[in-house]
Amino acid sequence: MERLLCAGRVVPDAVDRIRRYCGLVWSGGGPEVWAYAYFDTLPTGPTDELGPADVLAAAALHPGLSRADLEYFVVARGRLEDWLAGLPDVDLANAADDEVAGLRLLPALTGGLVSLSLLTKVLHRKRPGLIPLCDRAILDWYRPITGARGEKAWPALVDALQADLADQENAAVLATAPAGIRPLRALDIAVWMGASR
Repeated sequence: MERLLCAGRVVPDAVDRIRRYCGLVWSGGGPEVWAYAYFDTLPTGPTDELGPADVLAAAALHPGLSRADLEYFVVARGRLEDWLAGLPDVDLANAADDEVAGLRLLPALTGGLVSLSLLTKVLHRKRPGLIPLCDRAILDWYRPITGARGEKAWPALVDALQADLADQENAAVLATAPAGIRPLRALDIAVWMGASR
């Protein structure tokens, strides 16, 4: 049975949602165009190096980049790259305690100058298996577990996502995602597509 259980609740039609977002035939029809082609398949540069493509690709998921947002990624680039250098490109389900501890520090990197939502979308491209996207759909879905909103939810969100990704039944469902989509991103897509109906 293809059942994705996240935050203690079943994500309905998870495989269909992932296939639909990725432009594949799904039970409701033929291929559709979502942000997949502009975010998930757009190449990124070297592992720890943030480039313009990473910021611009995030705009496919995060409309309305401001001048201040763009400036942040120029000014903070070195600090963000140093932080990335301390985190391997592993899947969150298998991340070691020290790697998860480093991930929990991510909100401090915003400096109040950029939203955590945008920052995670940019940095996710560099560590697609490890860094969750922190957007409203995920925060709302996991609120019964985290009990918080925004940056305050981040540590508990990371822990809850890690637990859900480590679940063997969930892993089997998420493994059906198209090549190149890591389990963390597949989970995010399944939840997000439910909020965008």
